[in-house]
Amino acid sequence: MSSTERYAWASLLVWLVALFFLFTKFTTGVEIFGNSLGFTIVEQPAARLFGTYVSLTIFIIVLESIVASVTAVTGLSGKVERDERDDAIQSRANLASYWFMATALNVIVIQVLASAAYGGPWNEQFNLTSTSGMAFALLVVLVGAEIVKRIALIWNYRVA
Repeated sequence: MSSTERYAWASLLVWLVALFFLFTKFTTGVEIFGNSLGFTIVEQPAARLFGTYVSLTIFIIVLESIVASVTAVTGLSGKVERDERDDAIQSRANLASYWFMATALNVIVIQVLASAAYGGPWNEQFNLTSTSGMAFALLVVLVGAEIVKRIALIWNYRVA
């Protein structure tokens, strides 16, 4: 396994933890590790949402820096050498991430417009027209795009 692939695995774990963090901060439902996790979005003040956003950003920066440092130190050489294959794999992973983000954002737009136009019982639980709902949806899309990218990297290194 190359150091780039090891980095992708470790980074995938970081982004999955970030997704778990988002769900525990924005939703309610089942109690897991002292945090509530579910699919009902909890309305919160904008200051708290901003604090969650900043915390998530700092959390990811610190963990990704640790993963990159450990990957560089434990590699056979201090520098990872990239070739055309690595660049092609990176391009395919970026494309998968882009298509995930484009699709997810279109789903959010359709959900918001349909909720505003028609309402419905499912709108009460997963309301994206609120500030909390919209912030949650956009952050999940951003984190989800990174998860898709890491999965695509791992997949393409395994297949290639």
